Amino acid sequence: MKYPLDDENYDRDIRSRAITSQLPDGAYVFVRDVDGTIYVLPDGPHQHPKVLGSGKPAVYAGDFSKRGQFVTDITNLSGTFQFEDATGLLAVARAFEEIGLTIQPGAVRRFSYSSGQRAQILR
Repeated sequence: MKYPLDDENYDRDIRSRAITSQLPDGAYVFVRDVDGTIYVLPDGPHQHPKVLGSGKPAVYAGDFSKRGQFVTDITNLSGTFQFEDATGLLAVARAFEEIGLTIQPGAVRRFSYSSGQRAQILR
C-alpha cells in the first residue's frame, strides 16, 4: 500500500468509476484501492491522485489501453504512486480477465522507476 507522493489532497474526479468490461475503448489510468476495487479515469496529465481522491492510499496503479474486449497495453506507469513490483501488475491483469477482458500477448509491461531500464514484458 502506498499513499500518493503528491501532498495535495485532490478531490475525486466525478468520472472515476470501477472498471467493467463495458468500459468504452480508449486510454485510461487505474488505481486499485485497499479493498481491491480497480477504479479508472480517462488518461491525461496528473490523473492518478484524482482517481480515489483525498490522498487515499492505493495497492497498485498504472495505465492501460482498451480496444473492444482487449487490453492492448497495461503498465505500472504512475508518477503519483510509482509501484514497481511485477506481482501487483500481474494481479491487476488477472482482475481485468475476471471481468471478461482479454489481455493481448506482450501487453503487460513493467517499468522500473529506480533503474530507468526499458520495460520488462511480463506477459
